Amino acid sequence: MTYFNVRALFIAALVSNSPNSVFAQESADGFVDELVVTTTRTEAPRLENPGNITTIDPDTRLSNYPADLLNQAPGINIHRGNGQEHLTAIRSPVLVGGAGAGSFLYLEDGISMRAPGFANVNALMDAMSEHADTIEIVRGPGRALYGSNAVHGMINLISGPISENATQLNSSVGSYGRYALNGQSSYVDDDGASRFSISLNGDEEGYRANSGFEQQKMRVETQWRNGATDYHFSLAGMNLNQETAGYVKTEDCASGQEAYEDESCAKTNPFPEAYRDAQALRSFLRMERTLEDGATFTMTPYIRTNDMEFLMHFLPGKAVEENEHTSIGAQLSYARDAGSVSYVTGIDGELTTGKLTEIQTQTATPSFQAFNYLVGTHYDYEVDATTLAPYVHAVWHLSDATDLTTGLRAEYTEYDYDNRTDDGLQGKLFRPADRTDEFFDVSPKLALVHRLNDNRRVFASLTRAARAPQTTDLYRLRDADKTGPLEPNPADVDSETLDSFEIGYRVAGQDLSYEISVFTMRKENYHFRDGSDYYETDGETTHQGIEVELDWQMSDVLSLHSGLSWASHEYAFNRDVSGGNALESISDGNDIDSAPDTLGNTVVRWQASSRVSASAQWEHVGSYYMDASNTTKYDGHDLVNLAVNMNVRDGLSLEARVLNLFDEDYAKRADVWFGDKRYFPGEPQRFMFGVKASY
Repeated sequence: MTYFNVRALFIAALVSNSPNSVFAQESADGFVDELVVTTTRTEAPRLENPGNITTIDPDTRLSNYPADLLNQAPGINIHRGNGQEHLTAIRSPVLVGGAGAGSFLYLEDGISMRAPGFANVNALMDAMSEHADTIEIVRGPGRALYGSNAVHGMINLISGPISENATQLNSSVGSYGRYALNGQSSYVDDDGASRFSISLNGDEEGYRANSGFEQQKMRVETQWRNGATDYHFSLAGMNLNQETAGYVKTEDCASGQEAYEDESCAKTNPFPEAYRDAQALRSFLRMERTLEDGATFTMTPYIRTNDMEFLMHFLPGKAVEENEHTSIGAQLSYARDAGSVSYVTGIDGELTTGKLTEIQTQTATPSFQAFNYLVGTHYDYEVDATTLAPYVHAVWHLSDATDLTTGLRAEYTEYDYDNRTDDGLQGKLFRPADRTDEFFDVSPKLALVHRLNDNRRVFASLTRAARAPQTTDLYRLRDADKTGPLEPNPADVDSETLDSFEIGYRVAGQDLSYEISVFTMRKENYHFRDGSDYYETDGETTHQGIEVELDWQMSDVLSLHSGLSWASHEYAFNRDVSGGNALESISDGNDIDSAPDTLGNTVVRWQASSRVSASAQWEHVGSYYMDASNTTKYDGHDLVNLAVNMNVRDGLSLEARVLNLFDEDYAKRADVWFGDKRYFPGEPQRFMFGVKASY
């Protein structure tokens, strides 16, 4: 326990929460269980799940940002940047670029919010987590039912049924001109049900200079039944206009302190011209029919479109990128319980057209001119993508006590790439000629669940995840390492694979429920940009760890939820870097940068009276290396947040929150860039006040 300081241990003993209890329904035998849907796309008891799965109640949030909510789960470490920007880690280091975009699958009611190959590291900004009924998280490879991007983990925001006439309005205001207004209204009659949700939030000022944002999200849903068929229609949209504050470097701070420790330095913004504008629109119609043999046939056609423009302030040339993609797709599945085996088989198909331009209008600063980012058009291309993926997932009931799960997914991906500018090198950057690339990936799964008694299970799973490269991995290239040929070749980029073994123990008790998971994983064909701004196309990494999730009803008025993890993430290859920042050379066995060994999130809830409740949250991020060569380290941090809620009367409540109670200096993210330490400074002590009304 040397990673936890005395204060952290003291706080861990005090802190709590229970509303996001992983097990939410009490059985006739007195223990608690819950239904989850992500594993099989249909409701199934969480206790029987052949692998880890975490559920989070969005009502347990202590801040307005999805990242802060999801970090309650063990093994999750989402670094929030400015505004709605973030980088994700799920059983992984914090990943950036194509790896950060393509390693995690973000779903809304089981449908990806972005197309495979066209993902975005900031994908949570599209999500309406404020109005989700529940959020389910799978750590590590996804099941056979899910394909590309479900490599290190997946997050599914589930809307839930519309069951009653109700209207809710939540509003909050806080430090730095921060505000949020969330409304939802539902209507139910004999013909069906409908629901309208809206979210308006932003920062008028922002903690740092030129860092405000405004975001609007809305969703319309209808659910109805016709004969033996259930229908669910959804239409959701998002608009974001953001001023962006970038990293601040320690060398720019006159005090000599680290940039996040010097408030006058932390509040600055070296990139006042940076911005991000984004829009998203998506819709689906789910049709689920119960057949005469008891089987279920489900068909879900969907469409989505995304459009984004932003200043790439994190690159020497500060180019402007514009990207967009539009998809049409469908999910078809057939599920049946045949007694000794229950299974679901189906096929997912999708067609996508995407475009990207990157244009630099200003000369790089003198210190970065050697990196050869030139004024002009860097990239201008269009990609037509086709994805087709049949799958089968089966649970074999070997005995009254043991179930065997088998799964297989075969995924075909084709990219038809059209370069709309000159082929070849433009300074440092390389534009391939027109080409077509194909990938065929197979993802098998084998898992076992054994029932020790009514409320105790052991489980084990062996899984392979695979993803085709992101289109930016293939077609937005830089010149190769100076020790090799100058012109890179998209054909050198293979699909990334990750093999995972997990074993776990799960208990669903009346007052105490917990889950312990141990995992080991190995990833090949890891594609990333190294410390000298060159591309590595065939890296290898290893990952192993242990995760604990616990829900404890300590008394009638006191409850606790905790997610803790220890993990080791290491490079499994050597990479000698020439030019640029040679200190970033990679050695086999080095810790991967941005990968803390320990993570912890514990929330305590105290029901002081029938009208007053209070919660306290402890967030722990352990120390981690800021560079691949393991020469510079961030010490980690521990934060405490408090919230008090008072029911004024039925349908009306007030809430007050204090975030970063002890006013700790910390970094939301820390890394090394071309030899310089840089940070996203964390915010000091701040306040939020909210009103919730329902009728």
